[in-house]
Amino acid sequence: MKELTMGKVVKLEDVQVLLSDSVRIRDRSRVEDMVNSLVRGGKEKLQMISDFDRTLTKQHVNGKPTLSSFCIFSQCRQLPSGYKEQDAALFQHYRPIEIDPNISREEKAKHMVDWYQQAQKLLRGFDFQTEELEEVIRREGAELREGTDKMLQSLQAAGVPVLVFSAGLGDSVSAVLRYHNVLFSNVHIISNYLRFDGLQVNGFQGDIIHSFNKNEHAIEKSDYFQVSTSDSLVNKLG
Repeated sequence: MKELTMGKVVKLEDVQVLLSDSVRIRDRSRVEDMVNSLVRGGKEKLQMISDFDRTLTKQHVNGKPTLSSFCIFSQCRQLPSGYKEQDAALFQHYRPIEIDPNISREEKAKHMVDWYQQAQKLLRGFDFQTEELEEVIRREGAELREGTDKMLQSLQAAGVPVLVFSAGLGDSVSAVLRYHNVLFSNVHIISNYLRFDGLQVNGFQGDIIHSFNKNEHAIEKSDYFQVSTSDSLVNKLG
């Protein structure tokens, strides 16, 4: 990419990646305006917010779907007998509702709350060591999309805050980023983390985050809200 400097009007032709055959742009003028806003704001106003599952991670590897953050957890061998079957039954019931285009967002949100509450009931009363998550990652694989590590390294070097906002399992999200050596100090994660009483799992920490309530209200309750500012220029992925 050509060097972009403040004060210069940037055209799409200056950003080679946007000229790729895999990129489709409906409104060139609007995209150019957004790029120029980012350039004028500089790195001091830039923030990155990204989903995790199949956004920072690959969708498929060698034709095989990659594990989601919750699926990484379900592959742990220390889970009690029957957990996988019960968890899979919940998935089979609620996942079709989540992706059904004929169900309203409001109705879906109610079902998602039910899903996570039912899932939380399964996550009680057994010992769990989170170190096994990285063992599953090594064994089963959880590859980042090409260039993700370099992107996060560049953002860390520039001091740009990164928020990974996931409706998945935060313990797995942290484990994947740690495994790939990209869980930098500027990376903040808002997700569903396991709550522990000693060594025993006792549901999730705090309010449940699902695919239909990922909004600024969840951010306001986190440490990340102290980092973000109202005049920030936010680049969203996923």
